[in-house]
Amino acid sequence: MPTFQYRARTRTGASEDGQLEAPDRRQAAQRLTAKGLHPLSLKVVQEQHSKASKVWEQVLEKFAALSPQKNKSSGDGSPRSGGSSKKEKTGLTFLQRLLELHSSGLPAGDSVKILSQRLSQPELKTLAQKLWRDLSEGSTLASALARQPNYFNSSSTYVIEAGEATGNLVPILTKVIDYLEEKQAIRRKMLASMLYPAFICTVAVGVVILFLTVLLPQIQGMLERLGSEMTWSAKLLIGGADLLVQFGPFVLIGLAVTALALRQWRQTETGRARTDAWLLRVPLLGKIALHGDLFQLGNLVSTLLQSGINTTETLQLTERTVNNRALRERFHIARQQVNEGLSIAQAFRRNALMPDLALDVLAVGENTGNLAQSMTEVTKGFRQELTQRLERLTTLVSTGALVAAFLLVTLIAIGIVTSVFQVSQSLSI
Repeated sequence: MPTFQYRARTRTGASEDGQLEAPDRRQAAQRLTAKGLHPLSLKVVQEQHSKASKVWEQVLEKFAALSPQKNKSSGDGSPRSGGSSKKEKTGLTFLQRLLELHSSGLPAGDSVKILSQRLSQPELKTLAQKLWRDLSEGSTLASALARQPNYFNSSSTYVIEAGEATGNLVPILTKVIDYLEEKQAIRRKMLASMLYPAFICTVAVGVVILFLTVLLPQIQGMLERLGSEMTWSAKLLIGGADLLVQFGPFVLIGLAVTALALRQWRQTETGRARTDAWLLRVPLLGKIALHGDLFQLGNLVSTLLQSGINTTETLQLTERTVNNRALRERFHIARQQVNEGLSIAQAFRRNALMPDLALDVLAVGENTGNLAQSMTEVTKGFRQELTQRLERLTTLVSTGALVAAFLLVTLIAIGIVTSVFQVSQSLSI
């Protein structure tokens, strides 16, 4: 049985070092928790490693090896987070079917084999066949999933690898599926929240352009034939419409070129870092981006902790899944501070990773030994806050578009009515 060198934090906040024997890292962490200690690091000091311990180390080594120089699947230096939304949804569906079979007692390999034969959807069937081919050649389930990065993101595959190592694949799969379902729900919510504002803006812009380029010039010609002219406000709008017709295509081309250049610049290290930092400071959008990242971060952390992974390894696995570079840098510093003996709540507070109320909840969870549950509750709060901010943004954008369109149309209508009134007065004289 291997011996582990540990560093842990007592309930009073003090750091404690020592050794203990345990079959693997997970059980070592559990024994420390049972003693009222919060594990910060665990290292094997004997050469004889358990199978689970070896796999844990391999997982962390693989994750640490995903550097910007070696990882070519992503332009930002982070592990590939998955493919398109459609492919990620297909991967989620596969995991759901796999869980149904595996939870009934069928081995994971046999479950994949049955799915490769019985699934009817072409893309899903092809995916299952590829996975079964890899499994039949000796690959583990996690390794097979990792070879399909468009369908399964790196964080999910590493968690599943941990589940295979500890023999707790069913609860791990359940938690991974819950995490991916939550992620998909948030994505659908964000897309749905922007559809209505986009529709309103499109209609408003269309109405304004129609008034300026078609209706208003016709009314101007009619008034000129009657010996009158438009008011100064209407003339101003007509002048703006003429400029729009003349230079509008060039403006659109310029905007397209600028957007393409910004996109290319964002692919660089400097561009990604600066745009991510800038995004967090943008009113409304910054808070939405922050709470979206915090929701995914908290969900993954709670999933890993509930799966029996200790705090140190959980933070290591989570760090590279943070999309925003600025937030990831803060998380990295916080993780180092945790390794040095700070509590998670203290480290997160020093680096302004989460709101104070959320950190207070995490502090209570750490002191009571219920960090995973506290992180789950905090994550629920992040989702609620994200939903509220998305609804607020939807309302604001929709209202702003309607108000702007109303003001422009009202200004045009006033100009027309005033001009017609002037014509009627001149004709009556």
